Amino acid sequence: MSKIKSKIIRFVPSDSPDVVTNNLYVEPTGTPLTYDSTSFDVGNTPDGDGYVVVDLATLFVDYDGIYDIGIAAVDDGGNEADMVTVTDVPLDFVAPNPVSGLELL
Repeated sequence: MSKIKSKIIRFVPSDSPDVVTNNLYVEPTGTPLTYDSTSFDVGNTPDGDGYVVVDLATLFVDYDGIYDIGIAAVDDGGNEADMVTVTDVPLDFVAPNPVSGLELL
């Protein structure tokens, strides 16, 4: 089984009282990031420092390239806030091929 290195993002959750979760959106850099992009529900539970923490390696299985990522707060009515984005994020969650020809001499 391969070992994939984690890549963590974090953000301060919205202070609106009716926010129930956050959606994380992703597209390869150069493709417009929209509310129709591939998305993941990343919850709204802050850690002890007040951040929502997300390990991208658990979401983006087999992603390898440069991506734009957005986060939007979602309220109890299903409305989404303006998306906050970060661009040109290198993601590499694909392990290399294993070595071969291993021998004990």
